[in-house]
Amino acid sequence: MRYFTRAIAVLIPVLFPPLLGAQDVPLAWDFPEVWRAGGLDAPLWAQFTRRGEVAFDGSGNLYVVDGEALHIVKVGPDGSLITTIGRGGQGPGEFGLIFDVIVWPDGSFAVNDGLRNGLQLFNADGGFERVVRWRPATGQMDLPSNMLRTMRPGPHPGILYAQGTDATVGRAFSALAELLGSEPEEERADEHMIEELDLAGDVVAGEAVLETWRPPRPGSPNAEIEPDDLIMSMMRTVAEAPVFEPELVWDVLPGGAIAYADSSTYTVRIVRNGAVLNTLTRPIDPQPVTRAIEAGAREEALLAADSVLAGEDPEIQGFDMAAMQRQARAAMRESIENMTFYPEIPDIAEIRTTPDGFVWVRRQDPVTEDNDGLIDVFDPEGGYVGTFPRDGLQLPGAFGPDGLVAYWETDDMDIPSIVVYRLPANLRR
Repeated sequence: MRYFTRAIAVLIPVLFPPLLGAQDVPLAWDFPEVWRAGGLDAPLWAQFTRRGEVAFDGSGNLYVVDGEALHIVKVGPDGSLITTIGRGGQGPGEFGLIFDVIVWPDGSFAVNDGLRNGLQLFNADGGFERVVRWRPATGQMDLPSNMLRTMRPGPHPGILYAQGTDATVGRAFSALAELLGSEPEEERADEHMIEELDLAGDVVAGEAVLETWRPPRPGSPNAEIEPDDLIMSMMRTVAEAPVFEPELVWDVLPGGAIAYADSSTYTVRIVRNGAVLNTLTRPIDPQPVTRAIEAGAREEALLAADSVLAGEDPEIQGFDMAAMQRQARAAMRESIENMTFYPEIPDIAEIRTTPDGFVWVRRQDPVTEDNDGLIDVFDPEGGYVGTFPRDGLQLPGAFGPDGLVAYWETDDMDIPSIVVYRLPANLRR
């Protein structure tokens, strides 16, 4: 969930009872392993130190972001290294800060580079092609909130689907850019919209393809963030969004249809070109928010805020970091004390789709955000297949062809490995 971005660094785990009302058909996490790479004795290319984004192409090759080495590792269907792509730097095909890799079925891919203010495009052989900027170059420092956008490959290479930037975060970036003497970002799609991004030109061209329900908010939403009081005004805007307010969760099906949920009810709509093709539901009612839940949320948020802001203040030339930390602590506490709450907790936390059209729906976690909830699976026709329990593999990092799924796993020394499994026949076509 994106409560973390709204609160900048405040995580809000909350205790509430399990969701009731549905008769679940149990599924088992007993997938056969296909290959694994990583661990203490791994070859150099697989000595991962942290878990990066992963994505499959249509041939079963897996692309792994190694954020420490600043390159992309391409692994074949048998787990052998095909190539590494890129390195840290400022030249063509070199990376500054990799936020995401988006892979099309033909093996071409785009890298969302946070320090390039754009997307770097590569062909299916891993060769660099060009950079597509988020907006025209101005010669000034850019602080693009686009680096935080959720993106998925579109129906063919060069087309992406992207959720708009959280409005609060976007205003914060614009205020910070103004404070640093740069141009604020233009108004664009917010978190309740999905755009189709065309990467054919030198600058990304976006067109809204879906605008979803916006929960009503009391008062005056979208307050301006004042650059001369950045932290305090930013945290005030954080308080605009009630805790547990329904968020847009979505993914893209083969052919370009979008599966999404935007309310607190268990309703997943499948849409293409503005038309609803199917609706997936289960008889599960949203959990009402009680006073006890509200109190628990505030208590946990305060503990999380203290933990995030603990430790020594970093030193950045030209900034009084100690003063900024004190201001941040005060702002976070004020924001937490003034938190408001949506009256019920949304049923759906996440939606993922597979290359052959299955839809996986993770329900809202009944304990904390660190422990995923139950996962329901629907077939390409919209029929309910069954439900995975909480204890197990959970949602894959990536779905591939022929039922391949990729996970990050860690050993007893907390060293990460990539593990690829294959789904059973009833969960693939």
